[in-house]
Amino acid sequence: MQGNPFGLLATAGMLFIGGHAVAQTTYEGEPIQVTATRAEQAVDDSLAAVSVITQDEIARSQAPDLLELLRLEAGIDIARSGGPGGQTSVFMRGTNSNHMLVLVDGVRVSAAGTGGFTWEILDPSIIERIEIVRGPRAARWGSDAIGGVIQIFTRLPDGGAARAAYGRYDDRQLSAHFGNGFLGLNVAGRSVEGFSAQNPQGSAYDPDDDGFDNLSVSARGDYRLGSGDLSWSARLADGDVEFDQGESDFLNYAFRGAYSKNTDGPWAWNASAAFYRDNLETDNGFSISEAATRRIQTGFQAEREVGNGTTWLLGADAWHVEGDTSASFDEDRENVGIWTGLDGTHGVFSWEASLRGDHDSQFGSALTGNLAGGWRISESLRLSASLGRAFRAPSFSQLYSPGFGGQFAGNPDLDPETSLSGELGLDWFGPGGHGLGLSVYQNEVEDLIAFSGPDFQAINIEDARIRGAELSYRFTSGHWRAESNLTWQDAENRTQASDLLRRADIKGSLSVDRTFGNDGWLGAEIVHVGERPDFGVELASYTLVNLRAGWPLGAGLTLEGRLENLTDEDYEPLAGFNAHRRAAFVALRWQSP
Repeated sequence: MQGNPFGLLATAGMLFIGGHAVAQTTYEGEPIQVTATRAEQAVDDSLAAVSVITQDEIARSQAPDLLELLRLEAGIDIARSGGPGGQTSVFMRGTNSNHMLVLVDGVRVSAAGTGGFTWEILDPSIIERIEIVRGPRAARWGSDAIGGVIQIFTRLPDGGAARAAYGRYDDRQLSAHFGNGFLGLNVAGRSVEGFSAQNPQGSAYDPDDDGFDNLSVSARGDYRLGSGDLSWSARLADGDVEFDQGESDFLNYAFRGAYSKNTDGPWAWNASAAFYRDNLETDNGFSISEAATRRIQTGFQAEREVGNGTTWLLGADAWHVEGDTSASFDEDRENVGIWTGLDGTHGVFSWEASLRGDHDSQFGSALTGNLAGGWRISESLRLSASLGRAFRAPSFSQLYSPGFGGQFAGNPDLDPETSLSGELGLDWFGPGGHGLGLSVYQNEVEDLIAFSGPDFQAINIEDARIRGAELSYRFTSGHWRAESNLTWQDAENRTQASDLLRRADIKGSLSVDRTFGNDGWLGAEIVHVGERPDFGVELASYTLVNLRAGWPLGAGLTLEGRLENLTDEDYEPLAGFNAHRRAAFVALRWQSP
């Protein structure tokens, strides 16, 4: 990393939402809008299994990174190798960690080599909201969306704000935000001394502390231009992460511009273009390797009302991606997709239909589709069903990685992964801010990519089946807010008669907040993760309890505190790796009037 994040942050400052579709509102009672279908709709109108994490919830949680927010969500398993910045897998509904499409301000952010996203490089303080859509969405979003889609939107501040925090492991956090509602800047830095990533059972154990430094900067603009809107966003992350026997430096940045227009006629449309780059340099004590991703993407979307409560959507998108490493490959690939869909509501019935065709320059053409229907049995009860097909092309690392130094080896003979998923949902929209959602699903994945043998070489698994159920409850009324999720899943490699690794059969969470008339609050969260298989071992279950509080001091200042792992649980997130023990944080937040 170039420079200390706090020094860069100070210089920059001087220069200038769980469940199926459980009814979800802000503390002020306004319905939350989501874009699960690529068209804006109220969250309780969505036929997809969708949840939203709002900016208000992010601030009250005081979560130091995105993973602490996601671990509370239904259907999501998290496996991190050590402390902040450690390599992380996020599994949605039992699918692989690269089976989830991640978009930041509309930009695809997966690395070309691994196909995954480095979650810690995006500081929670710069985020406006997170939309989580579970289930296959490839028919509208394209490749990678086998398990679901996570959309992250960065903040467009209106006024000024700042926050400073300090906690165990010499964890220092500092953020600042400036804006006027149509132009904004967010800057956040974090520096952590950390703890040893591996324990004595780890293959590269070294008892020294493994630290993490990160600087996150984002800017957004939104302007009225003629009869349309011109918007843009830019983002940069720069940092380094230490691990046993080595260190990695990363530099990640993106830019996107978009123009949208609601014409006098029946059509509304938008067009966008974006550029994304990710650089990673790793020193493992024996050699230095470099990996880079460069992606250019464009998109167009139009929609119109066609009568009887039905909206017709159509769109096209394309991206060119280049990936290279200093040791093994230098490759590029293009993808072009065309899609169309119908969303409608008539009386007590609602529906969604989508069809998409993609052409991948390396793997040829693929056709995906999605059908969903809902029946409003009563004012407060809705039954829904959906069927979706998705696909994903292998990443460059899965194809070409040489597997040196114990790394996973690639296989150039891999086939693309495809899936067929079905889901039933039941939603209850109760009085007084209560909501209950139940989802039952099954996902059949053909040619699932996994690693096998002493060389951990990538192979296609002919048949994998994932079954699961998610039960969610949400309550928001007055000064109280509560949310709970319970997930059961059975992720099975049917070809080899074994369980898919690092997925827990049972996972549950509970989050409760109480606000006060002076804008103070108290909150608590409990997360339980059941047993899960890892390479050669069965990892024990664990339960985490976290507490949080905030109290206004006047003049726009709020004193905050967070206590993580209250019971000092000692557990392994991955075989041979440590997790943080009990840790306390204190923070001071300022918000302009």
